[in-house]
This record gives sequence, structure tokens and C-alpha cells, in this order.
Amino acid sequence: MNTAVLEMDHVNAFYGDLRIVQDSCLTLTGGITSVIGRNGMGKTTLMKALMGLVRRSGSIRFCGEEIGTLKPYQIAQKGIGYVPQGRRNFPSLTVEEHLSFCARKAPTGGDVWNKERVYELFPRLYERRTLSGTALSGGEQQMLAIGRALVLAPKLLVMDEPSEGLAPAVIDVLVDFFRRIEGKINVLLVEQDLGFCGRVTDQTNVMSLGSIAYTGSLSELLRDPEKSRRLLGVG
Repeated sequence: MNTAVLEMDHVNAFYGDLRIVQDSCLTLTGGITSVIGRNGMGKTTLMKALMGLVRRSGSIRFCGEEIGTLKPYQIAQKGIGYVPQGRRNFPSLTVEEHLSFCARKAPTGGDVWNKERVYELFPRLYERRTLSGTALSGGEQQMLAIGRALVLAPKLLVMDEPSEGLAPAVIDVLVDFFRRIEGKINVLLVEQDLGFCGRVTDQTNVMSLGSIAYTGSLSELLRDPEKSRRLLGVG
């Protein structure tokens, strides 16, 4: 039996003493899987728990190895790349410096991404390579945040709301990106835009009130008006 890429078993996540994520279970066997849900349901907090950015309990296994007690930098070293909500690029670093600095921490050998390969994927970044990471358009900043994660050669890419605030033309660039990495990098995608999500993958998990309330096909869920209204607020 093949080991799942990611298994989150009865995970809880806390801000102070307040429990935001409650006994959530999620499994990614491979490919691209989304996590969707209304605002305030705990999606971002669940990703922060995965990356060790908030206090958490429960079991988190990556490729069969328990990582639920590791620090964020140790989790990144295991092969999980994180593209946070809001991009969070550094104003003091240029595009080129972002990619060069992160690439220094990447493993050698295998299917390693470098900045040249990122520039090939996102030509606009090459054109803007001497600019600050925050002097870019929203779409360019998102490309940089993705490229910064890719040069760490991740086995799993965790992406939190990558389509947020982007123009339709940039959304198309992101969809093309997912198609180009399909079968090469596993992705856990947090999204609010169901249309974008459906263009990328049909496999989804719905968070409601801090827990995973549905796992399965997004298209089947949307064909059930009562269930989609209850879980997503859409009919």
C-alpha cells in the first residue's frame, strides 16, 4: 500500500486558549486537493497548524513521518512549500534576491527548481527581477510567492487563497501553472473562488465551524443544492 502524502488526524489548532480548528481529519493521497468553505471556518488556521505556525495538537504525518511537533523551518526542510495568504514578500529584497536566497536552502539532486526554471514558468518575473518584492502588481507578487516556494523543491505545495484579488487574466496564468505542475508536485489548495477551484481539481474538503464537514467531489457537492447551501452558503 502506498503511503499518503499527507494525513491530518484529529488536528486542533489554537490562538491562545481559543480552539479554532476542532478534530479535523484530512488525507491527501496525491495530486491536487482543495480546502473550501465560508469565511471564518478555520481554513487558514488549519494550514498554519500544518506548517507549525500556531499551537496545535493531534497527528500530522507527511509521507508517513510524524511532523506535528516540528518547527516551521523543519517542516519546510521535509519538503513542504508554503504560499501564504497575502503573499508576504519582503520589501527589502528584489525578485531575484527572493529566489536566490530561498534556493540556497533547497536540497540538491532530483527534480530541483531553480530561479531560471521559475522565470521560464513566469516570464513576467524575469522582466521585473530587479524590483522589490512589494513593488509588483498583485498577480506578480503571487507569482513570486509561488516561485519562492518552488525553489525549495517541495514535494507538497500548500497554497492559501492564491486567486485572492487577482484579475481574470492572472487567474488564467495560475490555472495554466497548475496544469504544468500536475503529476510533478502535490498541492493542497485553500480557496474561496469555487469557479477557479473547479478548474484546478474536483477533489475537495469543506471546512465548516472549524472541522472538515465534507470530503469528496466538488462537482457532486454543487449538484446538491441543500448540502452546498448548508456547507458553502450557495445554492
